[in-house]
Amino acid sequence: MSAAPAGTLPELALLERAVGYTRVALVGALDVPGDRPTPCAGWTLDDLLAHMNASLQTLDQAALVGGIALFDPPATHGNGTGVPDQVRRLTTRACSLLDSWLGRDAPAIFRVGGSELQAGLLASAGALEITVHGWDVARACGLHHPIPRALAEDLLSYAPLLVSDADRPHRFGPPVPTGADATPVEELLGLVGRRP
Repeated sequence: MSAAPAGTLPELALLERAVGYTRVALVGALDVPGDRPTPCAGWTLDDLLAHMNASLQTLDQAALVGGIALFDPPATHGNGTGVPDQVRRLTTRACSLLDSWLGRDAPAIFRVGGSELQAGLLASAGALEITVHGWDVARACGLHHPIPRALAEDLLSYAPLLVSDADRPHRFGPPVPTGADATPVEELLGLVGRRP
């Protein structure tokens, strides 16, 4: 069975929704000092934005060349260009990312490290990364910008494939326990080590 081209995948809608959610948080960050702490331990807002830029660049390049060494962008520290410049760069990169993934030439199968990975799973991993860091930006800026419930529910359906104990503590913090009455947003944030 052949895989569908990346540009036709339902996970692209998830990626678009993640970018849309995060862009709102980025606009709210424009006037916030870069040294503001974030939910990412030890990272300032400037560090987080630099990491997000590296993540989006990695995903964009993956769609252009059909693979990446490993989907684990470096823990880049801020480059001192300032939050407004970082936000502008991120906004441009997000548009480029979507163009690359929606293009007819985007591959159906990617090479990640030494393995093959279907495009849909890589797109959903990108959507998770973008959404969670969008929430991190909003929290760092003191914005009330919760993850939409439907987006959280859809990301949770991919979570067992994207978040494992092997990812901790390098890519995700320890899980935060949630109660039986937790919302999908609380479950998602708890899974990736965030306290709502």
